[in-house]
Amino acid sequence: MYSLKADLREKKENVEAEGSIPAILYGPEIKENVLLKINLNEFKKVFREAGETSLIEIEADKKKYSVLVYGYQKEPLSGEFIHLDLYAPNLNVEVEAEVPVELVGVAPAVALGGTLNHNLKVLHVKALPNELPHKIEVDVSSLITFADAIPVSSIDLGGKVKILTNKDEVIATVIEVKAQVEEQPVAKEEPKNDTEKPTEESKE
Repeated sequence: MYSLKADLREKKENVEAEGSIPAILYGPEIKENVLLKINLNEFKKVFREAGETSLIEIEADKKKYSVLVYGYQKEPLSGEFIHLDLYAPNLNVEVEAEVPVELVGVAPAVALGGTLNHNLKVLHVKALPNELPHKIEVDVSSLITFADAIPVSSIDLGGKVKILTNKDEVIATVIEVKAQVEEQPVAKEEPKNDTEKPTEESKE
């Protein structure tokens, strides 16, 4: 399990100045929400590995909590984390989560002139907190022709993880890229008129 150290904070304390990020910790077995501050760089390092579906052990005020990152806020311009929601679940009760899907392998149909299309980026699953997968790897080597597809129903995560996403949805396909011939505009010729237009003098 990943681990982080945190400190208690005051409600209006400015923790960004000290290189920390404010967080709120809550859960079914926590009577009152706990306000925390966590070193920003340490959090980013752990979050890159743990993501939103792996338990992280938070140690604060001589207590340890197994938590999931249930939500976060980022600064729109810099993309930096500015707030965290940490959820301490009951480890004996299943929770729902969205697990990222990672495509692995080579799809033979791409060599036929196709583009790999990643339709579903996450799968909605349900499992005990410590059974949630960090990511779901899907092998695309079965995509041999443009008619092939990888549906959700083909994914087996074992008996401990239930997939809640509609089993008929498609995770990946290879789409044929048809060559487009650029048509050059054809210059139009002005129609020839063999008869001379009458002049104003000839009309008289």
